[in-house]
Amino acid sequence: MVPVGSVWVVVVFIVVVVGPAVIIGVLRNEGRRARDRVAASQVRVDALGVRRELADGRVEEVSWGEVEVVEVVRAAVGPHGGTGGVVLIGGPGDRGALVPLDRVGETGLLGYLESLDGFDRVRFDAAVGRRAPARVTVWPTGP
Repeated sequence: MVPVGSVWVVVVFIVVVVGPAVIIGVLRNEGRRARDRVAASQVRVDALGVRRELADGRVEEVSWGEVEVVEVVRAAVGPHGGTGGVVLIGGPGDRGALVPLDRVGETGLLGYLESLDGFDRVRFDAAVGRRAPARVTVWPTGP
């Protein structure tokens, strides 16, 4: 027969040591899966608009004629923390696309944004330079 005190030692060990270790492992795995789901396998910016194909097969896209808002979202953690954040190009309803900050230069996004009436490059650069977390609407800038 196992002494009752030994059973309590095992129960306390499981609750205090094993429980938190399992929870931490699950949370890490969930974070990794979230980052993988939103990873952009391809980002295309051209005269038609912006299209981002996600690693999980989903597609985000918006044409330049539909663009209603451009925001810079700075992130230090979460699925976009690795890139420092994203530029959100939003259209009507659920149309829109995210461009990771580390892909802005290679996609030529700035050239197209600068063609939007009233786009302020200084405001954009200031938003990109902000410390995370931050979310700044850079177009339209309002009245």
